[in-house]
Amino acid sequence: MKIIYNVRLLLLIAVMATASFYACKKDTADKTSGETVLLSFGPTGAQPGDTIRFYGNNLDKVTQIDFTNASVAGSDFVSQTKTEIHVIVPAETEKGYVTLKTPSGDITSKTQFNIGVAAVVSSITNMARPGENISIKGDYLNWVTSVTFNNGKVVTDFVSQNKTELQVTVPVDAQTGTLVLAYGGTDSSTIETADTLHVTLPIVTALSPNPIKHADELTITGTDLDLATALQFAGSAESITSFVSQTATQIKVKVPADAVSGNIILTAASGIKTTSAEWLNILMPTFATISPNPADAKKDITITGTNLDLVTAVAFTGITNLVTTFTSQSPTKLVVTVPDGTLKGKLVLSVLNSTLKVTSDEVLDINGGLPPLADFPLAIYTDEFDNGFQNWSWAANDAASTELVRQGDKSIKATYDAGNGYQGITFHSGADVITGSYSKFEVSMYGGAGTGGKKMSIVINGNYGAPYQVTLTEGEWTTYDIDLSALGSPNPLTEIVLQSAGWGGVVYIDHVGLR
Repeated sequence: MKIIYNVRLLLLIAVMATASFYACKKDTADKTSGETVLLSFGPTGAQPGDTIRFYGNNLDKVTQIDFTNASVAGSDFVSQTKTEIHVIVPAETEKGYVTLKTPSGDITSKTQFNIGVAAVVSSITNMARPGENISIKGDYLNWVTSVTFNNGKVVTDFVSQNKTELQVTVPVDAQTGTLVLAYGGTDSSTIETADTLHVTLPIVTALSPNPIKHADELTITGTDLDLATALQFAGSAESITSFVSQTATQIKVKVPADAVSGNIILTAASGIKTTSAEWLNILMPTFATISPNPADAKKDITITGTNLDLVTAVAFTGITNLVTTFTSQSPTKLVVTVPDGTLKGKLVLSVLNSTLKVTSDEVLDINGGLPPLADFPLAIYTDEFDNGFQNWSWAANDAASTELVRQGDKSIKATYDAGNGYQGITFHSGADVITGSYSKFEVSMYGGAGTGGKKMSIVINGNYGAPYQVTLTEGEWTTYDIDLSALGSPNPLTEIVLQSAGWGGVVYIDHVGLR
């Protein structure tokens, strides 16, 4: 075993000696050839100001070493021999290849030289408009690879860049906030600025004329208004993105048909919104009085108010066609003829160049119209749900509608959806109603468009299998007076449902109770 070990040792020594011979021979050849050879350099990860070493042959012929963005002349080498050069890494150095200058040519490193730096920010521009250049000052900013603005907008192309200053263009959709700088090196990282970049926004200072009518041209004055990409009027469904004209100090725009009084909102490319301090008043007709009231069909009524010269049509309850011809019209008075067949209800005014409507608070009553209905001993709905009855409906409804009223000021506007099968308006009692002293159930209904001849089921106490049915009349109020015996003589009464029988449409329901 000992002999074998010695033989192996001798073989290892022989191999090493042979390799050493050839290496020495190559080294000797390089040195004697006079050719400058760069074998290695380091350490990688050195910082600016550290000493870096270059190893090779005939390095005494090197006259200058070029780093990326920095150079060291031979006279500034820390030391130089045929096999080794020591230099201090310049502060301006960036990642890249190193070039050794010699009289017979350049020698470029096979690998890139990288160093460890930590970028520092000392100040940034305080305020700028989108598209303007800002300055970021500090140290080792030449290593910065990207700048991220507050809303995640990343910029990698810079206007200029050196060790102490970085200039970058503010993106058009940048938002106010701090900046995050990413930098490279062996210890690549990010740094967030302590200061905030304030991105300029469009500001409204005045609105003219104010008040204004629909479709008229509004002049908005302010600052940096050329930065506005959209404008919103109060009540308007859509933002306006195309203006009559636009400069840094003025925007001209037409008032949209659905605008209501309110503030103007501007939107910048960043999505940030600014609101005008001034309230824009949109001129609309207003009601003061309707006289005479009650009125006669085919006779004139006088509407007083303001901006009545903007009225283009009047809608009367129960009349399909709008009245567009007036006896007389001024800003404060409108005289119009009541159409034959008008029902009790509110008046609705159409407005010039507008999609908006104005509804009177006052209800116009008609002489010779439907006779008044007697009060109920037990009211279920008269302008509201009465005597503990509650609205448990599963059909869409407005239980305080003023559009069509049989008696009083309000009715239930029920919208039945044919696509949802059988829907109901439900009058649910919170307690049992003893019906021994009553003999009739009464309800008034007005059939909307398309409901003529449709059957309305009256379901008592959940008896959906055998409902009582009545036929609707389109365009008229009909009062249904039904014996409780026909409804199964319910006692107690807990619930009444007015259910559509698989059809859709609008029905007005009013004056519901027991007699």
